[in-house]
Amino acid sequence: ALRHVGVRESPPGSNQTMFGRWFGTNGVPWCAIFTSYCFDIGAGVVLCRGWHGAGVGPRGVAYVPTLAAWLRATGRAVKQPEPGDLVVFDWDGGEPDHAGIVIRPLRGGRIETVEGNSGDQVQRQTRPRAHVALFGRI
Repeated sequence: ALRHVGVRESPPGSNQTMFGRWFGTNGVPWCAIFTSYCFDIGAGVVLCRGWHGAGVGPRGVAYVPTLAAWLRATGRAVKQPEPGDLVVFDWDGGEPDHAGIVIRPLRGGRIETVEGNSGDQVQRQTRPRAHVALFGRI
């Protein structure tokens, strides 16, 4: 995941990326697609394989609420993050909004992550745990 930091949408603001092309659905919000790419290409794991839900395809998942539901239903949700875990964010108390991969937990209730579709690119971020809906371990 970290080797893709700096990969941007082209054209800017379009949601068009190499990850969307790989997934087969380009031009849509792509944070979950990025996590699917990293787990499939990097570890041979297809997120949500066999799960019936919105945004699930043969290469993973494109819809964050489906990813969160799968993590919970399959017993993959964990309370304490470790490097390489999935992180699902909820900005407003509704449906989960965004996903990334944990680089490492930090002091003071924060985590360092790598995220696709963060400012129209892949970025490292430092986020407060207050925005975390769940962590998932594969």
